[in-house]
Amino acid sequence: MAWCFFWLFLSLFAVVGLIETAIVLLEALSIRRIRSIRAATLRIVLSGKEEHPEYLMNTLVLMNDRLNLGAIEPVLEIVDGGIEEQTHNAIREYCEKNPWVRFTEGQEDDIIK
Repeated sequence: MAWCFFWLFLSLFAVVGLIETAIVLLEALSIRRIRSIRAATLRIVLSGKEEHPEYLMNTLVLMNDRLNLGAIEPVLEIVDGGIEEQTHNAIREYCEKNPWVRFTEGQEDDIIK
């Protein structure tokens, strides 16, 4: 009886492993098909007051790093959508220390809303 459970668990893990392998291969092939993308930007619009702007910025940078676009490294762009002055200053200081993060002012005529 114990051998039946052993083989059942072993079979389950083998199936899960095959599915994971298939997913990784499909992701790799789909990324290689996108050749026309030259640059990518993760654009975040912030508004209001943030109690911990440094923590928020570190979290957004980690999210940006997790984007898998092959050899393309996406840029993180933070847009001021009406944030308070204290948060604005903290985010601006963070962006000055980290050149891969851009900080822009909100634009009224922007296409992306």
